[in-house]
Amino acid sequence: MRRARWAWPLVLVPLALTIAWTGLNHDVRFVLGTLQTAGRAGLSPSEVFVHRPMAYRLVLALGDAGSSLPVPAREAVVRVLALVVVLLVSLLLRAGLVRYRPAGEATAVAAATGLALALAPNWDFLQPEWLAVVFAAGGVGAALRVRRPVPAALLGGALLALTVLVKYTTAPTAVVALGVVAVLDRRRAVLTGVLGAPLCLALFGLSVLIEPREWRWFGELSTLNGASPLSRGFAVSDARALFATVVNEALAVPMVALLPVSVAVLVRLAVGRRARLAWLLLPVAAILVVLAAVVLQGQWFQYHLAALVPFAAALGGLALVRWSAEHGGPPRALVLPAVVLGAGLPMVSAASTEWRQAHGTPVYAVLVVLVVVGVLLALKERGRTWPVAAVLGAAAVFVVPVWPSAPYSFDAIHADYTNSERVAAARLDERLFAPVRAQIGADTPVVYLAFGDMAYFFGNPANCRYPAPVFVQRGTYIPAVRGLRSYRENLDCLERTDAEYLVVQPSWLAVDRLPADVAAGVRSRFDCDRARPAGELTICPRR
Repeated sequence: MRRARWAWPLVLVPLALTIAWTGLNHDVRFVLGTLQTAGRAGLSPSEVFVHRPMAYRLVLALGDAGSSLPVPAREAVVRVLALVVVLLVSLLLRAGLVRYRPAGEATAVAAATGLALALAPNWDFLQPEWLAVVFAAGGVGAALRVRRPVPAALLGGALLALTVLVKYTTAPTAVVALGVVAVLDRRRAVLTGVLGAPLCLALFGLSVLIEPREWRWFGELSTLNGASPLSRGFAVSDARALFATVVNEALAVPMVALLPVSVAVLVRLAVGRRARLAWLLLPVAAILVVLAAVVLQGQWFQYHLAALVPFAAALGGLALVRWSAEHGGPPRALVLPAVVLGAGLPMVSAASTEWRQAHGTPVYAVLVVLVVVGVLLALKERGRTWPVAAVLGAAAVFVVPVWPSAPYSFDAIHADYTNSERVAAARLDERLFAPVRAQIGADTPVVYLAFGDMAYFFGNPANCRYPAPVFVQRGTYIPAVRGLRSYRENLDCLERTDAEYLVVQPSWLAVDRLPADVAAGVRSRFDCDRARPAGELTICPRR
């Protein structure tokens, strides 16, 4: 592979593109927007509800070092800081792996993991599931790198505790990380798990001590997600939705599509029946653990599969290096499908949403055939390819998710969101909001009936623990939410407000969808007949 080292800098081009152009996804803007608008009213990140645990809120608040900059510069700073952390974690992971595996394998796994995180789909980037993988990779590296077992387990356990605490449903990612440690050093894995579990509980207890509502919010999160099979039982429709989510992920992220081929290559290279069986069963177990968390949430968002992306990349990197070491070059079974996917997926993904939704079945069929051929080739042949082709194929596979035309899903949820369309929408929101914000004053207090990314762009302070009224919005279609204490607190923000303006996003939460008495009170305080339009928003002055 040394002959192809010149080709690897190609990935720096899309990496720079994500920093300078792509920006952040709407969910991350939701969190940053609510933290910012509540923070300008004097509330700390620990006090604000944003549908994410305190650990995640604090990490994002810590990383939002450029919050006073214009949006493009602010988001570039956030991305750069995140990428620096990814680089450091990748180096720590390599340092841990190299104590147990050859340097080439350690480098390949760590580099593939880091690149998969750095060039993750935009919907994944900085989501709790993505951040959980960052902590998990650091936890694996720390548990294996520190020479003395107890300090190693303490540091690794602390990082795996954070893996869990950024969302709770990210606990499977910590389990997979412990499994990786166990494959290399069972004693350290057991010690890391034994010390990490109480550390996790202690950190959660500390968060409740800092903000007692955190315990209540922890219990209420499942109610907010009314679609979860946890509350209504698993149905055939859930199996179909899970299948659609997985195949959409395979089309959006070629590394995930190539995961069966990577496993087949590693099985082929394994010595002995027991080793071959382990290489077959352990990746399957890890995948099932990740899928269990997706089913538990029942929302079928692509970013819920974020842990599969670096996992697949790491196995692919390991398979590439091991085959090359044994056969003198990279395997055709991986390289040829990678080249086809790297060239073909950007073309079909760039098609219109209507075309993708109408032609999903034949595209999936071609993908399945390609993967099956790759698996059969891996199990039967002893061939190799030119190293430069392998590197170009790998670079193309890594770049597909960040291509400007890459959609958030092929034909499922947010299929009409592409990277370029999200950038254009953000610029339009900024342009439409700026004149109205200048008219009313950037420091004028408001109350929001809008998704958090609208608050992110509008930016005026909101003196409320629920700047984006998630409980009220969910209460319009999930009856159980209306019985929650936080729902009542959220309504108080509308009923007892000194805000000068009401900022409404009718497509997300119109005044008419509020309880009748609350809606009447809102109308008595704010005059939406004299509202100022601002893109998706309606700005109603106080009477």
